[in-house]
Amino acid sequence: MTLKKSTSLAIIALAASVWIGCSSKEDKEKYDHFYGSGSKAREETALVTLQNERKNAKVEATPATQPAATPAATGAAATGDTTAAAKPAEPAAAAAPKRKPVPADVSALLNKHACLACHQPYDKVIGPAYAEVAKKKYSADQIVELVHSPKPEHWPGYPPMAPMAHVPKGDIVVIANWINSL
Repeated sequence: MTLKKSTSLAIIALAASVWIGCSSKEDKEKYDHFYGSGSKAREETALVTLQNERKNAKVEATPATQPAATPAATGAAATGDTTAAAKPAEPAAAAAPKRKPVPADVSALLNKHACLACHQPYDKVIGPAYAEVAKKKYSADQIVELVHSPKPEHWPGYPPMAPMAHVPKGDIVVIANWINSL
């Protein structure tokens, strides 16, 4: 009996000390900035920065591949060999797959439902990249079903996804249509 009373009193005292310790306006603003609206702004800023870095990396990589292909193409034109001009272009196309930017509405949904914690558009993180999901040619309804009740046997080599039943079907359909456009 004494243990039950002391346990409940200890819990009440702990809750009161936390409430008193975080009751100042300054503490509430810090908390809100870190966990509330401030975290969304940080996430958006980080995403924009990441997208800009990837675009800059593509721009820097593109000029490096073009001059290498140009001398081979001019040499082939001079000799009349058309097969030599086609060969250097193939590895360049295979090395840099076309990456579409994520539309703003889809990006907002991916952030809202924490999809980007495990998935990225073109890179494997924890789960498969969305481009890999697109290769499976799932319909939007199949993707909705797989988000609400995942089937790990569809993705061997990846940890099983937690069911995301709280994500509205309409949001998943928007994301699924974008995935299928990749």
